[in-house]
Amino acid sequence: MKNFLTTAMLALALLPTIAVVPTYGQTATQQPDGLQPRTPVQVVAFLDSKLYLSADQKTKIQPIIADRQQKLAALRNDSSSPRLRKARKLKGIFADSDKKIEAVLTNDQKPEYAQLREQMKEHIRERIQNGGSNYQ
Repeated sequence: MKNFLTTAMLALALLPTIAVVPTYGQTATQQPDGLQPRTPVQVVAFLDSKLYLSADQKTKIQPIIADRQQKLAALRNDSSSPRLRKARKLKGIFADSDKKIEAVLTNDQKPEYAQLREQMKEHIRERIQNGGSNYQ
């Protein structure tokens, strides 16, 4: 159980969006490990490169990503909630935004999106197992 909580909290710290980019300098807005969250525009551009989104889909997905990022930031800054509750909220935030994004996608894009989510989860698991270092 302790391992689950540690993993969930590390995932919370490392997953402000669906994807992050490495940076080499650190500013006040960056994560402690040197990662800077992507903006909603950057996340949509990433999704577009993998899913070939239409202009309408991009317009609909961007506010979903922005909302998710706001909720994750609030959760990350919430020092009053126990870790397990924060882990459950984290899972709920992603489930809700994924459901909204999938509603915008075509039937052909949905399996690709599911595959992207699984790749990101695996990448985070590997990163957690390696102590959060060597991000690529």
